[in-house]
Amino acid sequence: MDIEGKIDFFRETESVGALLFGICDEPDESVKTPAYVDLNVENERQWGAVVCNSSGHSVNFTAIDNKIEIRRANGDMAKRCDAMLYNEIYLIFVELKNKRADWIQSAIKQLSSTLEVFSQNYDIMVFRKRFAYICNQKSPHFAYSCKVAMQQFRNSHNVRLIISRDIAVK
Repeated sequence: MDIEGKIDFFRETESVGALLFGICDEPDESVKTPAYVDLNVENERQWGAVVCNSSGHSVNFTAIDNKIEIRRANGDMAKRCDAMLYNEIYLIFVELKNKRADWIQSAIKQLSSTLEVFSQNYDIMVFRKRFAYICNQKSPHFAYSCKVAMQQFRNSHNVRLIISRDIAVK
């Protein structure tokens, strides 16, 4: 939290100009390390999310989980998504998963919690394109529709929810 009591989502960012890069997270949750950018395309199979930045413009990366402290009213740490990407047009929240079952609903909760806090601190509407991605390395393609959950998410947060390991910045 910064001096004014506002949670600063933009304080520690990394500018990434690569056309293709990965977002990674330590698979062992007990380690408590923040997500990070990997520019080595030889590691693509290990990336939790694959970012295709066809715009060629730099994108800013911010680790959120295990980096930005967000607390509930009772003082407990709130659920947070793993990372955020942004530039003058895009705002993208990213939740990385690495399991085969029960991952979509828990990811939606983490994204929702983060978006609620972000929206309390910033005007989300200044970004023309707003997305939340759920990326799963073990299940990059899934066999059922989540249209109802995706529409509810959009109605609640004014952000489009996408379930895909591939993130496009055009």
